[in-house]
Amino acid sequence: MSEAGLFVVGKNTPLPLKDVSVKAHINGFLVGLDSTLKYSNAGADPIEVVFRFPLEESFAVVGLEAVIDGRKVKAVIREKEEARQMYDNAIASGHSAALAEEKKGDIFSISLGNLPPQKDAELHLKLAGQLPLDAEGGVRFSLPAVLKPRYTPVGSTDPLAKIEAASHHGSAPAVFNFHLEVASRGVSDVTSPTHQLSKETRGGVIKASINEGQPLDKDLVVVVQYKSPYEPKAIVENGEKGADRESMMSGPVVMLNFFPQFKSSKAACEFIFLVDRSGSMGGEFIKSARETLILFLKSIPPGCFFNIIGFGSNYESLFPSSVPYNQENLDRAIQHAECVEADLGGTELLPPLQFIFRQRLLEGLPRQVFVLTDGSVSNTEACIQEVKRNVESARCFTFGIGSGVSTYLVNGLAQAGNGTAEFIQSGERLQPKVIRSLKQALQPSVTNLRVEFQLPAGFEVTQAPSKAPVLFSGDKAVVYGILKGPSELMSPVDCTASLKGQILNQPLEYSIPFEVPGNSPSFPIPIIHHLAAKALIKDWERDGGNKKSEIVKLSIESSVVSSHTAFVAIDESNQPVKGAMKTWDITASTLATSCPPPPPPGGFCMAPPPPGGFGMASVAFCMAPPPPPPSGFGMAPPPSGAVCMAPPSPPTASYGCPPPSRARCAPSQSIPKMSLPPMAMASSSAQSPVFNKTKSAARVFAVSASSGPTGDTLSSLISLQQADGSWKLDDVIAKVLSKSLKELSDACPVTCDGGVATLWATTLCVVYLELKHPSQKDEWELIAMKAELWLDGQSLPVGADLNAMKAAARKIIA
Repeated sequence: MSEAGLFVVGKNTPLPLKDVSVKAHINGFLVGLDSTLKYSNAGADPIEVVFRFPLEESFAVVGLEAVIDGRKVKAVIREKEEARQMYDNAIASGHSAALAEEKKGDIFSISLGNLPPQKDAELHLKLAGQLPLDAEGGVRFSLPAVLKPRYTPVGSTDPLAKIEAASHHGSAPAVFNFHLEVASRGVSDVTSPTHQLSKETRGGVIKASINEGQPLDKDLVVVVQYKSPYEPKAIVENGEKGADRESMMSGPVVMLNFFPQFKSSKAACEFIFLVDRSGSMGGEFIKSARETLILFLKSIPPGCFFNIIGFGSNYESLFPSSVPYNQENLDRAIQHAECVEADLGGTELLPPLQFIFRQRLLEGLPRQVFVLTDGSVSNTEACIQEVKRNVESARCFTFGIGSGVSTYLVNGLAQAGNGTAEFIQSGERLQPKVIRSLKQALQPSVTNLRVEFQLPAGFEVTQAPSKAPVLFSGDKAVVYGILKGPSELMSPVDCTASLKGQILNQPLEYSIPFEVPGNSPSFPIPIIHHLAAKALIKDWERDGGNKKSEIVKLSIESSVVSSHTAFVAIDESNQPVKGAMKTWDITASTLATSCPPPPPPGGFCMAPPPPGGFGMASVAFCMAPPPPPPSGFGMAPPPSGAVCMAPPSPPTASYGCPPPSRARCAPSQSIPKMSLPPMAMASSSAQSPVFNKTKSAARVFAVSASSGPTGDTLSSLISLQQADGSWKLDDVIAKVLSKSLKELSDACPVTCDGGVATLWATTLCVVYLELKHPSQKDEWELIAMKAELWLDGQSLPVGADLNAMKAAARKIIA
């Protein structure tokens, strides 16, 4: 589970994490974090300890300080090899030291050397971040609590995979404190779908905190609702006084928040849903994946093709290739989706991606790939590069599910594939996120996208990122402008930034005016400068390593760590620490206390965290690498002794738990399977007996969902819609609409039989959505669009009028 925490290098000896305090300050789309973590070394020897925590790409660590035995050690940034050498030399001399670096795209690691026995240590971190806007218009802040294990494919040369697989021995804090301050201007509410908050407003600031006694055993999500969240705006931050004139920190930086709104035709597409079914997706994660997949399937518009591929140590395809979106194929896909389990072992994402991109493109149907995953892979960069190489033939949209998801993978795949990323935590609503992604996938690509600045004479600008982000209607696009102008600006100057492009050969342009102030004071913490520097560094890092010297220079001057730099701090103010410091190499075998001998290369092993510790239910799990590919179709059985599991206590869903009994599910052998390397798929017969046309599972679900006071009628109505957009008039739909079948039939303005009954039912359902769920229009808009298209294509019987039918429907529904 690779939880965040401080632990002894190479030993199954967690240091007590006594206290975690996090203070967050949100203003619009910006957040600053001050974190204090307190640990204690109760041993008899000085030790080296490591702290790891997940770090989203949109965040930057901008300050680090360690307090060891009461002495403050402030970190500075140096080129990574130089920093490591300084750290090693200090440790060898008996001095306490700290080294902090990016281990991978979303993992930050801090080593503290020579922590004295019977002494305390504190870590003080300062971070700056840019916050996304969620599907419901809320600014979303997430505080990761855990790191998921990163599955290591066979033959991986990743030098960090071994370390990450072993780094999961964190201890739970006795105390966790979270305090949030939000500038209240324009704010309508502050909520959390994951934790209970206490709130008060005082002096223009909303103060919120986690209720006492709540553990940080899952990611904390806070959503700030603004009254006008989609308002384009520019925020200008002056440079730091006293900064080197040549440094980017000396001049102003503008943060541009574009919210383009444009109409675009929704074309039919090919949808391929790639669903993570690895062991790490067990429990609530796979349940979320099932629900997300079903909602996607029900919302696909007519005229599209689709397929579903599950992946783990191998991958399975529901259909040999994408099939038309019709009722027969939809029924089969829904039955399959309802039975999806986390039963495919490891997390081999690259082979199914390669398989998808080898498939023949369907003429006139742009390919849209949707990846649903918890992001537990170590070969992240290879997966991102595979998507990037195929971006001209397919867009990629991603869903990160659950706590500890790799934001680097989920965001990286979406960025490389010109798509968008969504994240789903337990307690958050799926529907708005799914529908937003589907709407975006149906939009044609905006081409020739660029940002143009209109600046006064004497000004220059560096754009970060250099390439404008992918543009979708209603979505936020953020660009930074690093300005350099006259050294003395006595009065404000007016500027403009314009986002320009083309969609279906029609021009698009959105402009934001902004003002560069005169010699006004700079902010206490140059948060926008830090974020602009991070964006520019990431830009250069994606270039393939050709700008290492520029990255190192910018990282040092902006105090933003990069892949080529590290924080280092050395305490030389006191006598060297006495005693031999104990260090050990991290290996999976020394950590898997509940498992048999260590797995072979390419596998991973997880030992249980201590009671009450970070992460999921206590479980030990060892995974051997996938077996060699068999000579035929299907998944080869795992090698003997490859998996060991300790039962969770109390019993909850976790890695290795047996799947629940699902009597209606098709047996797994009915679905074509592939082992690695990928081979041709076996034919999938539409006459398979497990998919005989019995009572639809969706209709059974709908009755259950609407049968009680807590029934979700919107979900029920969506589940009952046919693939062509229509609804059937029967007892099930009557129950959802809270009427009897006779009442509905009698209200029809024409004789309600045959095809007219379906016309009437569809009209009723469209009107019901409009009247009963107006605030959730974003969730049912595509559903209603399918229905309206179907209604417009029907031949009405003599005497029937669609407007009259809608009027009659409004009367009985109201």
